[in-house]
Amino acid sequence: MTTIDPQNPNNPAEQLSTDDFVVIQKQSSRMFIFTELMIYSSQIMMFFFAAALTSNLLRDEKQLVSYMTSKVNENTIHDTLAIMLAIAATVGVIASITKALSNSSWLERIADEVLNEAPRTAYFFGSSGAGTMLAAALFIHYHPQEGITSMRCILMALLYATAGFMYGCLFAYAFKHKTHIKKTGL
Repeated sequence: MTTIDPQNPNNPAEQLSTDDFVVIQKQSSRMFIFTELMIYSSQIMMFFFAAALTSNLLRDEKQLVSYMTSKVNENTIHDTLAIMLAIAATVGVIASITKALSNSSWLERIADEVLNEAPRTAYFFGSSGAGTMLAAALFIHYHPQEGITSMRCILMALLYATAGFMYGCLFAYAFKHKTHIKKTGL
């Protein structure tokens, strides 16, 4: 990251217009976590609405089951764990390459952008499962079936949502704590 000295008469910032840069105000840790939670919650809502819309507003059980099967099935937990490990491996590879070629500011910017996508990937998988399970819970609530309760689906959705958020938010915090978060604590 380049540091600009405002006291320097050859300051490159004086040659820049406001269209050449973006100013991001740092936020407290609490506000950062709240912002991430709102982003994650909106993704859960998107998957919930997608499930509702593909199942004729939760009236077509066959369509809902088809949608759910594409998002939540016997491979879901295995696939999610594999994705989480893949994210960690990708972060390690990118960090190693960036460290080896540290004199390339272009590569560092690309690496930062790629690393900032890792939490979103975790959010995607967590929110797809959670949103779909919440849609199933609402369907079961309005169409009760023997042996399946909406509360069980809600608890599974909360478990899945919590795991996805914790993993994604920890990565987001780790990657952005120097540039986006004040050092004042919570």
